[in-house]
Amino acid sequence: MANLKKDPWQEMTEVLIPKRSRTEQDTQLVSVNMRNFFVPKGVPVKVPRPVAEVLMEREAALKVVYDEAKEDFGGYAMPVTGYIPPEKVR
Repeated sequence: MANLKKDPWQEMTEVLIPKRSRTEQDTQLVSVNMRNFFVPKGVPVKVPRPVAEVLMEREAALKVVYDEAKEDFGGYAMPVTGYIPPEKVR
């Protein structure tokens, strides 16, 4: 019986990495199993499925961090003054 498994590197998935500010880099480096990809930000592009999975996990982790920061600092993603109260430091 032939092996019918698909190669995940051959499956292409469209992704869009938002560019959050004008001063940040135009590309995002993604490394998967010693393969490096520079994915442009702000435009939809097709990437291999493993790269898309890493980017989806990155966005989920960033959302958790931002949500926790909003909760800790009363609605702001980061403290306005740059001062972090000692009780907020873990």
